[in-house]
Amino acid sequence: MAQTILIFNRFAHKGKLRHSLEEVQRCLQQAEIDTDTVFTKFPGHAIELVEEKVQEGYKRIIVVGGDGTVNEAINGLVKAQQKGFGSACLGVIPNGRGNDFGFSVKIPSDLQSAVDVIKADRRIKIDIGSAGDGTFERFFCNGSGFGVDAAINYHAAVSKLNGFPSYLWGLLKAIFLDIRQPMAKITWDEGEFEMPTLLLAAMNGMREGGGFKLAPNFRIDDGKLDVCIVGNNQPISRLLPLIPRLINGKLDHPQIITFKTSQLQATIEGKGLFGQVDGETIFSSGTKFIVSVCPWKIDLIAGLSTN
Repeated sequence: MAQTILIFNRFAHKGKLRHSLEEVQRCLQQAEIDTDTVFTKFPGHAIELVEEKVQEGYKRIIVVGGDGTVNEAINGLVKAQQKGFGSACLGVIPNGRGNDFGFSVKIPSDLQSAVDVIKADRRIKIDIGSAGDGTFERFFCNGSGFGVDAAINYHAAVSKLNGFPSYLWGLLKAIFLDIRQPMAKITWDEGEFEMPTLLLAAMNGMREGGGFKLAPNFRIDDGKLDVCIVGNNQPISRLLPLIPRLINGKLDHPQIITFKTSQLQATIEGKGLFGQVDGETIFSSGTKFIVSVCPWKIDLIAGLSTN
């Protein structure tokens, strides 16, 4: 048995894969990286596969897919630790729609460059977030959201488009269908406040939505989430001009609230909002959003140094 298992998601990027399995295997073989290979068969399958392969004794998990596949791998690795099966490090070959996590930790989308990162085998220990509504939790490595950013992710995922155009389509759909600013009671490490909230993102990485840099000053190992909140009952005519700032990470604007915290809870009344982690919808009508840095950490093979 090889020490490394390759988990290939054939459905990433809505089936329009950048890299075929044959291309990936050839590149790994040229880099003298020996792997066994399995495929995901249905949504959520990578969670089961990762947990199972850690229990079987694999020490390195390489996933080929998008942010959703990476999210499933993270959940499998945490569950394996929780059950006492042990741990394994994670390597990523981006092959998906947004690849925001890879961008954050300097894992290139180019196949050869991504394999070079795995070959170098430089490991960092990263924080893992947990998000839910109080009845369940889903772990994440890159980011989470409550409100219109989660709605954008949902509409992008169900559209026929790929990459950044799918997120632009999701933005347009969300503007017409999901622009609401319910009053939210928000509690965090340093207190609480209330404000009408359109978007609340709690980030572990830098970027979400295929290009929105909502945490330009992130650190993935500092035990904190970078929170970005937009709303404050501003009309859409004043909020739309903020979009370029959110894309470029220029968040020094009075209508954009940012802070760091280890945990946060937001509660609203009335019609619920979308919630997401790593671009995956976790609820479509939630009235409570609970997010925190969890006790579990993951060893990641990355191009980013945390020193």
